[in-house]
Amino acid sequence: MTDKGMSPKSLSPENLSPGNLSIDNALHGLEEFLRDRIAPAIEDPYVSPMARLSAMVLRICANSVDDAAELRVEENAAIRAILGEAAPLLPASIAGQYHDAATSRDPGLKISILDAENHRLRVLLVTAQAVLEDGIGPAAKALDQRIWQLLETVEAKRAPRD
Repeated sequence: MTDKGMSPKSLSPENLSPGNLSIDNALHGLEEFLRDRIAPAIEDPYVSPMARLSAMVLRICANSVDDAAELRVEENAAIRAILGEAAPLLPASIAGQYHDAATSRDPGLKISILDAENHRLRVLLVTAQAVLEDGIGPAAKALDQRIWQLLETVEAKRAPRD
Protein backbone atom coordinates (compact mmCIF):
# COMPACT_ATOMS: atom_id res chain seq x y z
CA MET A 1 0.00 0.00 0.00
CA THR A 2 2.76 2.46 0.87
CA ASP A 3 6.50 2.46 0.51
CA LYS A 4 8.86 1.74 3.43
CA GLY A 5 6.24 -0.60 4.93
CA MET A 6 4.32 2.32 6.45
CA SER A 7 0.55 2.28 6.49
CA PRO A 8 -1.97 4.34 8.44
CA LYS A 9 -3.21 2.44 11.47
CA SER A 10 -6.84 2.55 10.33
CA LEU A 11 -5.90 0.89 7.05
CA SER A 12 -3.81 -1.82 8.71
CA PRO A 13 -4.88 -5.42 8.09
CA GLU A 14 -6.17 -5.91 11.65
CA ASN A 15 -8.45 -2.87 11.29
CA LEU A 16 -9.72 -4.05 7.92
CA SER A 17 -10.85 -7.43 9.22
CA PRO A 18 -14.62 -8.00 8.83
CA GLY A 19 -15.20 -7.25 12.52
CA ASN A 20 -13.53 -3.84 12.29
CA LEU A 21 -14.49 -2.75 8.80
CA SER A 22 -16.92 0.09 9.26
CA ILE A 23 -17.62 3.35 7.51
CA ASP A 24 -15.98 5.42 10.23
CA ASN A 25 -12.84 3.18 10.22
CA ALA A 26 -12.62 3.39 6.43
CA LEU A 27 -13.02 7.18 6.44
CA HIS A 28 -10.45 7.57 9.23
CA GLY A 29 -8.05 5.38 7.29
CA LEU A 30 -8.50 7.40 4.12
CA GLU A 31 -8.08 10.61 6.12
CA GLU A 32 -4.81 9.42 7.66
CA PHE A 33 -3.47 8.19 4.32
CA LEU A 34 -4.37 11.44 2.57
CA ARG A 35 -2.98 13.59 5.41
CA ASP A 36 0.19 11.61 6.20
CA ARG A 37 1.24 10.16 2.85
CA ILE A 38 -0.39 11.92 -0.08
CA ALA A 39 -0.51 15.58 1.01
CA PRO A 40 3.19 15.71 2.03
CA ALA A 41 4.17 14.22 -1.34
CA ILE A 42 2.38 16.92 -3.31
CA GLU A 43 4.65 19.80 -4.23
CA ASP A 44 2.01 22.16 -5.61
CA PRO A 45 1.47 24.97 -3.05
CA TYR A 46 -2.28 25.00 -3.72
CA VAL A 47 -3.03 21.30 -4.10
CA SER A 48 -1.17 20.14 -0.98
CA PRO A 49 -3.24 22.26 1.46
CA MET A 50 -6.40 21.23 -0.39
CA ALA A 51 -5.45 17.58 0.16
CA ARG A 52 -4.99 18.30 3.89
CA LEU A 53 -8.35 20.09 3.99
CA SER A 54 -9.96 17.11 2.25
CA ALA A 55 -8.41 14.85 4.88
CA MET A 56 -9.92 17.00 7.63
CA VAL A 57 -13.37 16.78 5.99
CA LEU A 58 -13.03 12.99 5.88
CA ARG A 59 -12.20 12.97 9.62
CA ILE A 60 -15.25 15.12 10.42
CA CYS A 61 -17.45 12.82 8.31
CA ALA A 62 -16.02 9.73 10.04
CA ASN A 63 -16.72 11.22 13.47
CA SER A 64 -20.22 12.18 12.38
CA VAL A 65 -20.95 8.62 11.27
CA ASP A 66 -19.54 7.28 14.53
CA ASP A 67 -21.62 9.67 16.69
CA ALA A 68 -24.87 9.62 14.70
CA ALA A 69 -26.99 7.04 16.52
CA GLU A 70 -25.80 8.01 20.01
CA LEU A 71 -26.56 11.69 19.46
CA ARG A 72 -30.05 11.01 18.16
CA VAL A 73 -30.95 8.53 20.90
CA GLU A 74 -29.75 11.01 23.57
CA GLU A 75 -31.61 13.91 21.93
CA ASN A 76 -34.83 11.93 21.68
CA ALA A 77 -34.59 10.90 25.34
CA ALA A 78 -33.96 14.50 26.45
CA ILE A 79 -36.89 15.78 24.39
CA ARG A 80 -39.16 13.05 25.77
CA ALA A 81 -38.22 14.03 29.33
CA ILE A 82 -39.21 17.64 28.69
CA LEU A 83 -42.42 16.62 26.93
CA GLY A 84 -43.30 14.60 30.03
CA GLU A 85 -42.76 17.69 32.19
CA ALA A 86 -44.77 19.81 29.77
CA ALA A 87 -47.82 17.52 29.60
CA PRO A 88 -49.38 18.65 32.92
CA LEU A 89 -48.84 22.31 32.02
CA LEU A 90 -50.58 22.04 28.64
CA PRO A 91 -54.29 22.20 27.84
CA ALA A 92 -56.10 18.93 28.49
CA SER A 93 -56.94 18.64 24.78
CA ILE A 94 -53.26 17.98 23.92
CA ALA A 95 -51.78 16.82 27.24
CA GLY A 96 -52.44 13.14 26.46
CA GLN A 97 -50.52 13.35 23.20
CA TYR A 98 -47.53 14.76 25.11
CA HIS A 99 -47.74 12.09 27.79
CA ASP A 100 -47.79 9.40 25.07
CA ALA A 101 -44.78 10.95 23.34
CA ALA A 102 -42.91 11.19 26.65
CA THR A 103 -43.37 7.48 27.30
CA SER A 104 -42.63 6.39 23.72
CA ARG A 105 -39.46 4.67 22.56
CA ASP A 106 -37.32 5.02 19.46
CA PRO A 107 -38.86 2.71 16.85
CA GLY A 108 -35.44 1.60 15.56
CA LEU A 109 -31.75 2.46 15.43
CA LYS A 110 -31.33 3.30 11.74
CA ILE A 111 -30.37 6.94 11.38
CA SER A 112 -33.32 7.60 9.06
CA ILE A 113 -35.72 6.15 11.64
CA LEU A 114 -34.11 8.07 14.51
CA ASP A 115 -34.23 11.27 12.43
CA ALA A 116 -37.94 10.79 11.69
CA GLU A 117 -38.66 10.23 15.38
CA ASN A 118 -36.52 13.24 16.29
CA HIS A 119 -38.53 15.36 13.86
CA ARG A 120 -41.81 14.15 15.35
CA LEU A 121 -40.63 14.93 18.88
CA ARG A 122 -39.23 18.35 17.90
CA VAL A 123 -42.56 19.36 16.35
CA LEU A 124 -44.24 18.53 19.65
CA LEU A 125 -41.50 20.37 21.57
CA VAL A 126 -41.88 23.55 19.51
CA THR A 127 -45.66 23.40 19.85
CA ALA A 128 -45.35 22.97 23.63
CA GLN A 129 -42.89 25.83 23.77
CA ALA A 130 -45.29 28.14 21.96
CA VAL A 131 -48.04 27.28 24.45
CA LEU A 132 -45.69 27.64 27.42
CA GLU A 133 -44.42 31.03 26.25
CA ASP A 134 -47.99 32.31 26.41
CA GLY A 135 -48.61 30.57 29.72
CA ILE A 136 -48.64 32.19 33.06
CA GLY A 137 -46.89 30.95 36.12
CA PRO A 138 -43.34 30.20 37.12
CA ALA A 139 -43.50 26.50 36.13
CA ALA A 140 -44.38 27.36 32.51
CA LYS A 141 -41.70 30.05 32.32
CA ALA A 142 -39.05 27.77 33.85
CA LEU A 143 -39.86 24.93 31.45
CA ASP A 144 -39.79 27.34 28.51
CA GLN A 145 -36.24 28.31 29.52
CA ARG A 146 -35.24 24.66 29.86
CA ILE A 147 -36.51 24.02 26.34
CA TRP A 148 -34.30 26.83 25.03
CA GLN A 149 -31.34 25.35 26.93
CA LEU A 150 -32.05 21.90 25.52
CA LEU A 151 -32.19 23.24 21.96
CA GLU A 152 -28.88 25.03 22.48
CA THR A 153 -27.27 21.89 23.93
CA VAL A 154 -28.59 19.71 21.10
CA GLU A 155 -27.17 22.01 18.45
CA ALA A 156 -23.81 22.25 20.24
CA LYS A 157 -23.53 18.45 20.41
CA ARG A 158 -24.32 18.14 16.72
CA ALA A 159 -21.55 20.55 15.75
CA PRO A 160 -18.80 18.77 13.81
CA ARG A 161 -15.89 17.53 15.89
CA ASP A 162 -12.44 16.85 14.56
